[in-house]
Amino acid sequence: MQCHPVGTAVLILLLLVLVLALGVALAVQSAPQVPVTPVTPQCVLGCPHGWVGYNGVCYYFSQDYSTWEQGQERCSELNASLDIAKDEEAMDLLFRLRGNGDFWLGLRRWGERLHWGDGSSYSYRVPVFDNSECVYLADERFRSGNCSNEWPYLCSKAQAPL
Repeated sequence: MQCHPVGTAVLILLLLVLVLALGVALAVQSAPQVPVTPVTPQCVLGCPHGWVGYNGVCYYFSQDYSTWEQGQERCSELNASLDIAKDEEAMDLLFRLRGNGDFWLGLRRWGERLHWGDGSSYSYRVPVFDNSECVYLADERFRSGNCSNEWPYLCSKAQAPL
């Protein structure tokens, strides 16, 4: 029988690699398993499932249609209110997120003036078109319509602490 030192060395090296790979596989298999969850974007942390969070506020774009008053009631059932967009940055976000839908907002005309649901006056750069009583988010603007019209509604509430 002839001895092939190169062949023997290659065979020993292959066996060594195989044993090493088996050892690594067993170590990985026996290591405690950490559940893999998808990365949660920062914008939804602290908000219920189906809501979008931004800058400490959670927003809910409803799928169902209701009058302005019914929208306010449904938001209240979710421990929220029809959206009160207090700053222009939030308004810009809502225009981007609304898609093709129109949504009731917590903005209503009392006499000649527009007021948010919390009683504060509306005084932003986004004009409100039409002179009806209740305001909804439409296109790239706010529009007002008859409060008995049925639109989806937009709720908002403070984010839960993490």
